[in-house]
Amino acid sequence: MKFYKFSLLALLLFLNSCSSDLDDNLTALVDISTVEVITSDSDLYDNIKDITNDEDRPDQSIACIDFIYPLTLFIFDDSDIYESTNFIANDEEFSALLNDIDLEYSISISFPITSTLDSGEELLINTKDELKEAIDNCIDEEMLSECNGLIQNCAWKIGYSYNDENPYLGDYFYENDGSTVLSIGEELLFGSWSPLIIESELYINISIVDDTEIGEFVNFNWKVTYIDENSLLLTNEDRELVINQRCDTDFTACGDFTFKACALEAEGEISEFMLDDYTACIFDTLELDDTFPIAFYETEEDAQEETNAILSNEVYLNTENNQLIYVRINEVPEPSETDETDETDEEDLESYSIRITLSSVNCN
Repeated sequence: MKFYKFSLLALLLFLNSCSSDLDDNLTALVDISTVEVITSDSDLYDNIKDITNDEDRPDQSIACIDFIYPLTLFIFDDSDIYESTNFIANDEEFSALLNDIDLEYSISISFPITSTLDSGEELLINTKDELKEAIDNCIDEEMLSECNGLIQNCAWKIGYSYNDENPYLGDYFYENDGSTVLSIGEELLFGSWSPLIIESELYINISIVDDTEIGEFVNFNWKVTYIDENSLLLTNEDRELVINQRCDTDFTACGDFTFKACALEAEGEISEFMLDDYTACIFDTLELDDTFPIAFYETEEDAQEETNAILSNEVYLNTENNQLIYVRINEVPEPSETDETDETDEEDLESYSIRITLSSVNCN
């Protein structure tokens, strides 16, 4: 019996020793010069984060490649000194770890690792360069596929640009039997638009059959920046287009920022305007929260200083035809989830300034 207890004790000590040796090997100090390092300020690091998250915005997630877990990750501090060994079991753990790492730190993945492509094919990755190549290849394909699917779904209404003249505000693109249609006022212009990759950047090529200033303005390769999951900023040199996806049936109810009213006298240039009637379209076109406070002013200086606001719920008589009115919308802080006083710095809140036109028209 004593021999049995002694043998069992010896076996347990041996197993514990082996386990300790294994743990020591896995968590031993790692020399940064012996591994392939990925710095936390690199594009590759950001792409790895995008693979592990589940954001709705296509530009903030990568779905065309998935890691097969578990993975082993080494972390090094800002002096390139080994910090820790981490065993990752799933996307959630990987994403949380990457988001918590200091910006000056770096990581190394214990290669080889296995990933799954969109096609279902498993890909063995042996080095950092192979990982970067696999991600870059799938990103290009994914950007094209997602953007192509996005622009073919619903109408895309031209929104307000704070940096351009907005000549086509309220007009819109839509797909019709494989052709792209640009609706400008009462005119329908046909052509195409298609996404493409130029030097790893996403672009949309717009080609409308038109030899007027409309074609001269829109027919370019436009660089694409996602504003959110339903809005795109298209830029080409010094011009830009904001386009907003609209799947609602009444999106054409609001057009540009020229608001018309019948002249009080025949051939006259003075009309009665109720500015409150235009707030819904202003918020709709700007795609802003309609609970934000909005105010109207006769001069840009008054709008900047928020003085001498026009009473928007009373009849306003324009002083000249096609009079410019300055509109200011102030962002408000979101309600606090606690009873504590909201200490949001007002300087951090956005304000939006636009111009609208009041136009008198002859209705006789």
